[in-house]
Amino acid sequence: MTHFSIDDVTVLHVDDDSSFTEIVSEFLEREDAVVSVESATSVEEALTVLRNEPVDCIVSDYDMPNRDGLDFLELVRDDYPELPFILFTGKGSEEIASRAISAGVTDYLQKETGTEQYTVLANRIQNAVRSARAETAVQRTEDRYHNLVDTAPIPILLFDRDWKALYANEAAVTFLDADSFAEIAGKKASDFLHPDEQDTARERFQRLMRDDVSVPEREYRVVTAEGEVETATIATAPGYYRGEKVAQAMVYR
Repeated sequence: MTHFSIDDVTVLHVDDDSSFTEIVSEFLEREDAVVSVESATSVEEALTVLRNEPVDCIVSDYDMPNRDGLDFLELVRDDYPELPFILFTGKGSEEIASRAISAGVTDYLQKETGTEQYTVLANRIQNAVRSARAETAVQRTEDRYHNLVDTAPIPILLFDRDWKALYANEAAVTFLDADSFAEIAGKKASDFLHPDEQDTARERFQRLMRDDVSVPEREYRVVTAEGEVETATIATAPGYYRGEKVAQAMVYR
């Protein structure tokens, strides 16, 4: 995954022991200069903070009165499904860990004695925030790609390393006489090429994926989902989709 720098990280720490929240804030801010900590001593107070301030990561105790850390996690996941949430608890058990994982916890850390635990916690926070920001960046890139390509007038398809279709825009679905992309998904490019064209196309695909370079456009006989043969010029270039290397095929008739 791409390395993302971490800066200006706001952590919401929730624990009903106010003296412990002070200790955690002090150590985390000392451990990592870019971290600032907001503290809350109840789930209700924490929800108020979430509604009014931007937060990059939540660190929560489990054993709290009224609502415990798993109750809080479930509430957070309802409104903030991607927000990093670390359960930092002194009451650990396989049952709690299992329930936390099922509820979508990002990480689970047992409270220990000594200051080393705060270094570990700071690292877990960094990793969680970095991962969340990287996933957000990938999602934004993918959204921009779809905004640009979905309604493009030319057929465009993406194929993975195994030559299987990952994506096709509406123009490609129409060109291939398919009812929807579901009819295309997972099929190999060779399924849509005349048998006499398949070996050449495979060699060009392998060169593209190996050397990470575009291959010159070429005319192919394309077999549609209805079995019709269409002649088209196909240009193929390398790209990335959902973090994976792909071949992007653009069809010109």
